Amino acid sequence: MNPAANPSANDLAGKQTMVKGASILARIEHIQKTHGDDILAAVLATMAPADRAILEARVLPATPYPLTLNGRLDEAIAQVLDPNHPHAVFHELGRASAERNLTSVHRIFTRGTAPHDLLENFPSVRRTYYSDGEASYERTDEHHGVLHVVGASSHTSPDCLSTAGYFERGIELLGGKGASVMVQCRRDAGHRECVFTCSWQPEAGGS
Repeated sequence: MNPAANPSANDLAGKQTMVKGASILARIEHIQKTHGDDILAAVLATMAPADRAILEARVLPATPYPLTLNGRLDEAIAQVLDPNHPHAVFHELGRASAERNLTSVHRIFTRGTAPHDLLENFPSVRRTYYSDGEASYERTDEHHGVLHVVGASSHTSPDCLSTAGYFERGIELLGGKGASVMVQCRRDAGHRECVFTCSWQPEAGGS
């Protein structure tokens, strides 16, 4: 049985954004590698039985899972690791996802020579992970750019913050020093937009 075919009850109402299992696997493997199996077990123990059943089964990299499940996993990880600073945990999970996936299954996106090469592929990168939402990239100068996502059905704070961490690490992988990605999201009065403002330092001696 496809594990994503049996989401918890919270995922069944209305259209949901789905995210590939590669994102969930990056989180699970990060916790196992950096904190050990006991901490992973403690994280899963805090989650609802339906969620835990999915995550304890074989999570497949290319299989879609509800974005809200991914968000609940992030929240459970933060609750166990650092409940006083959950945003920092979400950010680090995104960086771990980039480290795992941009150096392996999605390394095609880091074949360029500069951060803009990755960021200009943002629509393709996002389609690799997410089922909906329209993505675009605006290059503002040599060391700045803005990522946009509009129209996604689902939205979670952990996902926005981990996405910022993901592209921050991606910029670093392509040589961007002092990388920073700031995020602003609007989900009101019909607006469904997330904006990620990216910046990095020029190379020593560069412009």
